[in-house]
Amino acid sequence: MKPAGAVPGTRWYGPRMDAPKLVVAGTPSIDQIEIRGESLSTVGGSGFITAVAARRSGASVGLIARVPRRLPEVIAAAFTPGGVDPGGLVPVDGSLPGFHIAYDNTEAATYLEIKSGEEAAVSAADLPRRWLTTEWIHIGPLAASSENQLRFLEQLLERGYRGGLSAGTFGRAAANEPSLVRDLFERVDVAFLNRNEAQLIFPSDMPSRTVVCVTEGRTGARRWDRSTWTHHPTEAVTAAEPTGAGDAFVGGYLGALLVGDPNPVERGLESASIIVQGPGAAPLIDLLPKRAIVQPDAGDAEHGFARVEAKRAEDVASKLGNAAQTGALTFTGSPFPEADDPRAIDVLTVGTLHQYGFWKGTDRGYGSPMWATIDGVRRKGSDFIWHAFTRAASIDSAILDPDRLVNDPLLFDTICTADDGTCPIPDAGSHRVLQQRYGAVIGPLGGIRTLLDRANASDDPLATFLALLKTVPGFGEDSLAKKANLLALILANRPEHFLDLRGPTEIAPIVDYHIMRTTLRLGCVAVTDADVRRRIEAREWVDAGAEAGIRLAARDAIRTLCDLSGLDVAAVDGFLFKLGRTVCVETEPPRCGDCPLAAVCARETDLFQPIFRTTAY
Repeated sequence: MKPAGAVPGTRWYGPRMDAPKLVVAGTPSIDQIEIRGESLSTVGGSGFITAVAARRSGASVGLIARVPRRLPEVIAAAFTPGGVDPGGLVPVDGSLPGFHIAYDNTEAATYLEIKSGEEAAVSAADLPRRWLTTEWIHIGPLAASSENQLRFLEQLLERGYRGGLSAGTFGRAAANEPSLVRDLFERVDVAFLNRNEAQLIFPSDMPSRTVVCVTEGRTGARRWDRSTWTHHPTEAVTAAEPTGAGDAFVGGYLGALLVGDPNPVERGLESASIIVQGPGAAPLIDLLPKRAIVQPDAGDAEHGFARVEAKRAEDVASKLGNAAQTGALTFTGSPFPEADDPRAIDVLTVGTLHQYGFWKGTDRGYGSPMWATIDGVRRKGSDFIWHAFTRAASIDSAILDPDRLVNDPLLFDTICTADDGTCPIPDAGSHRVLQQRYGAVIGPLGGIRTLLDRANASDDPLATFLALLKTVPGFGEDSLAKKANLLALILANRPEHFLDLRGPTEIAPIVDYHIMRTTLRLGCVAVTDADVRRRIEAREWVDAGAEAGIRLAARDAIRTLCDLSGLDVAAVDGFLFKLGRTVCVETEPPRCGDCPLAAVCARETDLFQPIFRTTAY
């Protein structure tokens, strides 16, 4: 069903879990503002502000933009895990747009200079294919040109997009090309403009199929619902700098619309009142989630969708003693660095940073695992990453230095190049952002070796190391700390014993999709929601709540198996992980005859793992 406030029509796919709910076309800008005798440098950009405001309202959001190979830190902060999805950012040789704006005493704006940067080149071809299933696309005023917006719209439809559409405009476009703006607005579901622009575009009659939202400064906003107007007042606030209020309204409105809020106009006005209280987009960026909402906090979790089956876990634990005594992995030798390799710590850390998402999605759900040939050997996703980073460091010992990670946004693609010359990693955009964010934080901290030295000098090295990693992008967002615990296990089990595990803290369960699949098929975890079970059997997308419930139940199942068997997490987790990659794999029927747990397995072989895109595993 379309959200309330949209127009019923033929364009509607419904939700898809592998794409953001909202995609915005538009580019960040660096602006010069003249107001009350002061000159300020701020971060703006119509589409960028819209995307940030919508994300702040609770919707998942992606931005389509052509950007320089290194983003300014204040802009990059919007694309950290939990913020705006970076999958639509296209790194190019060029500059960001820039506006020089002067405000008079009534806060009326005069644009003294407009630099379009690369925004005029933004096209619907920049939209990742999987994002064609998004619920909504908003077309910002691309380089202040209605022609660019109409071209983008036509390209979207040619690519098969059938979801909801909205668009905004720009003062000069409304004044110089009103017929084009009106043509654009009559082809979308919701149009956004301010009072002056509305007088130019709709001087008399209103469109019959488009919802029109008109912002009116300090008096609030009006909405045309295809037949009548409603006025929505707002409370006056002290405006430090009014740039972007209209764009923030758009984001707040669309974000609320897509999460089912019944008052999208009020949420839009709320976002507008926030952004004017500080310079540029900064007030809204500051309110973005500081960590990815991958799981509920473990201590407060109610599984809801799944539970641990105690009797089955007891049966499985009785057989684990012999089955799991296969020796711990040392993470040494191909595809990992050899023992005593001076580059090993950096390779193992950055390689672990990128250990997630090695599968391809479709409009419906799971597509296939990622395989690619590198140096003549066909490797699955995780092993491909390990081999690629080990190879890169052996060729260039400084390739993983923090400065390189920060300043080369395509370094990940270069390192992870397959024999056919492409980077085969799904969702490479998120990997690029994590690479740069990790480098920007780990450098000032003194590098990963400094964190290890601090941890090993403490009374509880593991607890200290995990606490330090909570501040590091790529490791700190997941409340189950899968990658953080995996890195600790790797560094402790290497022949060099980079991390000393003395102390009371133990490695926590390292829960990825192999662990979820094996605990589900063994029957140690039961899915309690009928629709979620159907989706898992059909390998269809699930939402965050269902994924969180199953992942938390799998974590508790591992803990239960450890308690009942007397084995540690490394043995139990490692055994089930290997089982999921060798006997109970994704792409073929389980080879139950080869499974050492066959006698106690529930044989729930129709079950898969939750299909959910995350940077956590």
